[in-house]
Amino acid sequence: LSGEVEVPSEWIRDLFEAFIHELRDRQELDLSGGPSSLDDARTLAIDLISNFFRREEEPYHTFMFVSLDRDEVFLCVKMLERTAITHAEDSRYNMQISDEAIQTLNIKLDSGPKNPAFLPYCPFLHDADLLMKKKSENDPVAESVISKTDAIHLLYDRVTDVLDVDAMKRWKLLVDYFPLHSRPALWELCTKWAKMSWFYRFDQPIDAVHSYFGSQITLYFVFLGLLCQWMVYLIGGAFVVTVAVFCQSGSLHATVNDFLLGSKFNDARIALAIITIVWIQLFIARLKQSINHFLNLWGDDVVDQSTVKKRENPRFLGSAGPSEVDENMITYQAPLKDRNRGRMKSFLCTFFFICFTIFCVAGIFVFGAHLETAGHAWAFSAAGYAVSLQIKVFNKIWEPLSLALIDMEHHQFVDSFNDSRGSKSFSFQFINAFASFFYVAFAMQWLEACPASYPDGCWGYLCHEMVIVFFIYIASTAYDIVLPIWTIKKKIKQEQAEAASLGIELGQLSFLEQQSKMEEYDGAAQTEDFCQIIMPLAFVLMFGITLPLCSVLALVCFGLQLRADAFKLTRAQRRPFPARSHVDRPGGGLGVWMVILEVLGYMAVFTNVALIVFSLEPFNSYRLDDQLLLFLAFCILTVVVKLVMASILPEVTDDIYLARQRHERQREVIYSCSHHFHHSNPDAPVRKFEEVLAEVEAQIEPVKFRASHKLDVHALQSLGKGHKFWREPILKK
Repeated sequence: LSGEVEVPSEWIRDLFEAFIHELRDRQELDLSGGPSSLDDARTLAIDLISNFFRREEEPYHTFMFVSLDRDEVFLCVKMLERTAITHAEDSRYNMQISDEAIQTLNIKLDSGPKNPAFLPYCPFLHDADLLMKKKSENDPVAESVISKTDAIHLLYDRVTDVLDVDAMKRWKLLVDYFPLHSRPALWELCTKWAKMSWFYRFDQPIDAVHSYFGSQITLYFVFLGLLCQWMVYLIGGAFVVTVAVFCQSGSLHATVNDFLLGSKFNDARIALAIITIVWIQLFIARLKQSINHFLNLWGDDVVDQSTVKKRENPRFLGSAGPSEVDENMITYQAPLKDRNRGRMKSFLCTFFFICFTIFCVAGIFVFGAHLETAGHAWAFSAAGYAVSLQIKVFNKIWEPLSLALIDMEHHQFVDSFNDSRGSKSFSFQFINAFASFFYVAFAMQWLEACPASYPDGCWGYLCHEMVIVFFIYIASTAYDIVLPIWTIKKKIKQEQAEAASLGIELGQLSFLEQQSKMEEYDGAAQTEDFCQIIMPLAFVLMFGITLPLCSVLALVCFGLQLRADAFKLTRAQRRPFPARSHVDRPGGGLGVWMVILEVLGYMAVFTNVALIVFSLEPFNSYRLDDQLLLFLAFCILTVVVKLVMASILPEVTDDIYLARQRHERQREVIYSCSHHFHHSNPDAPVRKFEEVLAEVEAQIEPVKFRASHKLDVHALQSLGKGHKFWREPILKK
């Protein structure tokens, strides 16, 4: 509907009632003035949301302004500490006790892990001054028991308890909502973490990143930083093998041309394959230990008893009806039968599309080999370019198709939606990128159709393609930095042009308004970042013996990606929702990406053994049945060794286990003190449960919504220079 078209006011009232979850709140809805158009509905939405935050019984700090070109209204909301504490108590939000509290509780800790425990908030913790105080992001002198990320979680939970803001977005009554950057804390991260000149350094201020971005994004950087450090160890192993080859050959020319860029010295390649397989197993074990350490440090390794909601999936479109949890609440949900049917359809569509991709890749190479045998020397190179084009085209087709398939699965929460997106994106990109490599490495050699235009045949072609792949990933990292900055500047220029056509001259955007032009760092962006790391790692693990230099190229790629991601998060993208990661999440703290890493560990075993048996001398001259027997025997032996290593290397170290025991002791003492505190009056009368429940129900007052479409939004001020809330933008011209 266009803004001017008249709409019956009853329709608008029904629409706004659907935005309110609780039945008792719907009954208090008062829409004055008789709204009759979509423009009226937009004004009603502004007034409705602003009035929700201006109620005396639940105070917030709010500030409203209009954009410089006067076509957008901004509402900035800050949750006051006393409001946050009230909601933390109601929702039993997990909060950390202070270091001094351990001494206050008469718990002695002389050595080992000393990080304090997390507990559900209760007034006793606050009254006894046991909670840890955190520094304010905007004022380094001020301290509060509620951090900025805590306030974001509590504010989101409180708003979505009452209003369906995602439905308001779908009806285009609300453009967007997002957490705001804090300029002082952001600038500190820019100077200490996000400098591109530090791409050779892998140390990171993990605590500062976590306090600003939350645990899910921080664990991505923990993984990436640890991967960069461990790639140095793999390079060291490759260097030792290269030195051994040089000592054996006595020639630098032979070492470079025949080993690093050639197909000889098979014993050295076998040694490199063994080093790679052992390395990935050790890396995964160390990564799990690091993740469990940080989850324990952040309080994410305990069962969350809080009622604070996980972030809901804005693409979830269930049917409105009484909640299965409480029929007094109206929620959107999908029946279990629809979810199971949708996931089966999604799996089958994904499977058939991947099979079609493999068929296309094989068909292109078969046709190229046929043309080359017919005397066309250019045919195989042309087939390689055709496959590259096919990869790009199929990736573009898969992006919207995968979203449609994931929507069929009815994921209600963002975490499960992103895990499904990650598994589908990686599966398709893996098949799309590696189908040609597997075909050239195994099928073409078996068909005796290796290209004659390369000196070492199929092996030389693989080596050539590996170099191209890594330079493409390095180039895409640079593109990853340029794209969000170019997007911001493009949006600002478009807005300036539109304003100029109306005779309005725009000045420099404030820090607050500039954030609305930034791209959101959502699940799609994080999935793409993970794929930018996992895919080059997969090339190293499975085809690294064809190009021993690939570990060096991978380290350059990972180091640049680390700083590129830090740069765009601090300078070119909105502040993401600080989502928490829990140890009970499928795959651990990294979610589906830890499962993918473990699968790659097995793929590394099978691919390297296959390359040794079917491509390297003397095994490639054996009969096919003998090769298959050797392949099976080597795979079983390697997998057994891998499983033994996994059982020896614990995911939870002794320090983490001790820290968990100490946390349990701290909770035990606090619960005992709290119980004694609440039951210190033995003469207090025992009350019946029905009386307590009736009292609680009587104290719950409905939210009285008052909204009018007569609000004059054009009377709002813009946020120009000289305004008390104007700040210099981080990203300047």
